[in-house]
Amino acid sequence: MACIALDPALDIQPDFSTPIFKGLRDQIIGGTQMTHEDVAADLTTAWQQDHDLRVLAWTRQSDEDTRLAAEVAKANQEQADQERLQLEHEAEVELRKAEKKKPKINDFKTGMVIGDTLTPRPSQYAIHKLKTFEYVELWYFSPDGCKTMAEDAKTNADDAFGLTKVDDFVALKPVTSFKASRKAIQDHTLEWRQFDLAKNSFLLYINKLNWPDKHQRALTMFFMNIQVLLLYAARVRRDWHDTLALNNAFDISAFNLALLKSMNEEVWNKACYESLTEYHESHFISTPATTSNYATSLASASTSRAAATIASSIASTTTTTSPTLLSSSVLPVLPPLLPTILCSLQTITFPSIPASTSIPDPMPS
Repeated sequence: MACIALDPALDIQPDFSTPIFKGLRDQIIGGTQMTHEDVAADLTTAWQQDHDLRVLAWTRQSDEDTRLAAEVAKANQEQADQERLQLEHEAEVELRKAEKKKPKINDFKTGMVIGDTLTPRPSQYAIHKLKTFEYVELWYFSPDGCKTMAEDAKTNADDAFGLTKVDDFVALKPVTSFKASRKAIQDHTLEWRQFDLAKNSFLLYINKLNWPDKHQRALTMFFMNIQVLLLYAARVRRDWHDTLALNNAFDISAFNLALLKSMNEEVWNKACYESLTEYHESHFISTPATTSNYATSLASASTSRAAATIASSIASTTTTTSPTLLSSSVLPVLPPLLPTILCSLQTITFPSIPASTSIPDPMPS
């Protein structure tokens, strides 16, 4: 249907009885018996019928136009709402990205005093090696190594840079942060004091960098077993010379597994008590002594002690108050170091703990 341009309700009905319509009336009358009044009435009736139809068509057209206009307005509003929501979402995403990139500072415990000792800070080179789980000499974690690397970082000219990734950006970083030191000492040439201090710091930093617990336990037991063997070697060799003077010497090449086990327990217990003492002195909190608290305290105390890293596994497998904390079910975590010598070490027993002894809770409320 053609679009109606004007509202037919505004049309004025013609007067078909006027002289202007006489020619039309004459044509209609022709040879009929109709009068001019009859023809004028018929023309008025026909015009009115046509007018009514045109008004109805106009009304329908207006209703359709109104409906289409409403649909268009609704679609435009929905599109505007979607665009607004999209802009708000994009702004929220950008805000979250900006918040993530914004520097943050962690909280601190009010009134908490720093410990009595400070752990040497290894170089970025050593930390990078640990983060990527690569081999790095223990010297880098010794006090001498940390001091040497810090001095080299200050004295070397920082005019050479390498590329590193920071968040989603590429940044420049001094090459000295990625270079190994020419002064580094291999593990087997370290003095025992350097080795002992370095492995303590090494164990601390693999814990800070969230190495898997299994790997931490294995390395801790590895170093403890080395301590046990050194203690055995030192004492047995001294006693061998004493018995040689009395002409009653034993065969030093034959290992006494029972004696080795006893020294293993001695090293373990010494590390445990040192960890508990250090933790207790820094927290001054006491709770009833239980096996789980006792073992968990070892893990929460200073990881500079050899027992600290593996104690958490003991707490998870032991819930009784028996003084025996490490049984054959825990031994699979031990590294296969000298299996022939250590095969008899099936249990490690702590000395009895008096019921009145208070053990520090590693997780005070």
